[in-house]
Amino acid sequence: MRRLFDKVFNDHSQKHLKTPSLPSDIDYTDLNFRTKRGYIAKKLCQYADFDSIDEDLLFYSSLSTPSFINSNHLGKSELILFLSEKMLIWSGQTKDLSAEIKNYPISPDIQNAMLKVYALYKTELFTCLDKPIQQEFTSTHVESSEGKWGIYRDVIYAVTQEKFLLIEKEQVLVYKQGTEICRGTIKSRFDVPKCRNIAKDHLELEGIKKSTIMSLLLVLSEAITNTVKHAEEGKMTLVKDEKNQEIRIVVEDNGPGFDLELLPKMTLLAGYSTKKSLGQGFTLMMKMSKRVSLYTSPEGSIIILHLDMSIEKEVQ
Repeated sequence: MRRLFDKVFNDHSQKHLKTPSLPSDIDYTDLNFRTKRGYIAKKLCQYADFDSIDEDLLFYSSLSTPSFINSNHLGKSELILFLSEKMLIWSGQTKDLSAEIKNYPISPDIQNAMLKVYALYKTELFTCLDKPIQQEFTSTHVESSEGKWGIYRDVIYAVTQEKFLLIEKEQVLVYKQGTEICRGTIKSRFDVPKCRNIAKDHLELEGIKKSTIMSLLLVLSEAITNTVKHAEEGKMTLVKDEKNQEIRIVVEDNGPGFDLELLPKMTLLAGYSTKKSLGQGFTLMMKMSKRVSLYTSPEGSIIILHLDMSIEKEVQ
């Protein structure tokens, strides 16, 4: 029994020894900086799939350490905190964070994680305090934005010969109606092949042509990869609509959305790519499906691939 108590108390003490204590003289500004740095570091670990790093200990290390910039030893944990601090410093210097991250000599997985953190938390973590975001919008501004959206929708729809349609949120609900064939969650790059296989198996069960399936899986992979790179998480759903003779592949995410002004280039120029674009994705999607519908907002995007069941089914 004594040995049991000793083991319990020793384990408890060892756990507490791991947690750094906070300095008593820290001021609010410094505490806020360290908190942001720790939060960024935790997100970098999640997005880069660094499962071996204790995220809670990483956060406590950020709170208890003034700076990692001049650290003599940079292990993986210290490197993540160092890069998190660099991002905040670049932000304070009003530099272009996307450019700084892309030009920084770091591995692609960490670089992509940094870009993703910046895209998702630009307002919350990287907005200079001396330049507050204007949140008051007049009715004229709102009407102007809606008019602009309508123009983009009509022009892109016409130029793509009715193959690409910008839709409103209410229309998404209409396109989700039907029988759900399958679904998959998207949280990391490991979910790309999982979702591909789920979609492949169920499209085969529906009798879709093998050549069509392979083409769809190609563009589906790009849509899912886009979610992994630029969003916290997402999901894929396959819907069968007997009434309209359609199978619809719906890919949703909670990322920062697509830039409306870049959509014409994304949909019309094969290979056009920016950080938030799909590169070859949209042009391929339009070739491989009956139509592509897109709902996008600062809270996330929904891509819908429409597949004509009457045309794409194997001849029995």
